[in-house]
Amino acid sequence: MQSTSLPRRQNAARICFLIFCFGMCAVMIGITVVRALRSADAGLARNLGNVALWLLPAVYCLIRKERAELPLLWGYAVFVFLASFLGSVYGFYGRIWWYDLATHTVSGYLLGWVGLFAVCKLADERTLRPAFVLFVCFCASVAGAGLWEIFEFVTDLLFDGTAQGGLLETADGELIRALNDTMEDIICGTVGALAFAAHYLAHVLSGRSLLLGKIGEKYGNHRQPPEA
Repeated sequence: MQSTSLPRRQNAARICFLIFCFGMCAVMIGITVVRALRSADAGLARNLGNVALWLLPAVYCLIRKERAELPLLWGYAVFVFLASFLGSVYGFYGRIWWYDLATHTVSGYLLGWVGLFAVCKLADERTLRPAFVLFVCFCASVAGAGLWEIFEFVTDLLFDGTAQGGLLETADGELIRALNDTMEDIICGTVGALAFAAHYLAHVLSGRSLLLGKIGEKYGNHRQPPEA
C-alpha cells in the first residue's frame, strides 16, 4: 500500500508544479501584454524574461520526468515567485528596503544546496571528505552570486535597466553605475553561503541528517561494491 501511495503523491506534486509554473507563465504573459499596451516600453524585456523563468522549468519537468528532482524544482519556483515576481514585477525591491538584501541572502543559502546536489550527482559523497564537500558548496554559492551580478550588469547595459541602480554622473561628465548595490548583493550572498556552511557543519558534527542527508540518499551517485 505504501509503495503505491508514494508514486501517487509524486505524480500529484509533479502535476501541481506544472500547473503552478504554467499558471504563473500565463499571468506574466498577461502582465506583459497589459503593460505593453499602456506604454511603448513598460519593461518589455524584463517581463519576457520573467515568462522564460517560469516556462523553462516546466518544460524541463515535462522532458526529464524525474520525480526525484521535484523538491529542487519546487524550491526554484518558490524563490522565483518571491524574488522575481514579487520583487521585480510588483516592486517589492523598491517598496521594502530590506527585501533585496533578504532575497540575496536566501539565494546564497539555496545555492549551497545546489552545490551539494551537484557533488552528490557527480561523485559518491560518502567517499569524500566533509571539508572538500563544504568547500565545493561554499564556492558554488559565492560563484553563483557573482554570476548573477554579471547577469544584472549585462542586462542593464543591453536593455537600459536599473537592476544595479541608476546611472551616476562623475565630475568629468561620465555616466557610471554605483558599486554599492553590487557589493551589498555579493556580501549578502556570501552570508547565505556561510549559513549553509553552518548547516552542513551541524549535519556532519552531529551525525544527524538535518535534511542534508536526504540529498545523498535521493541523488547520490553511490557506487556498488565490487563482487567478491
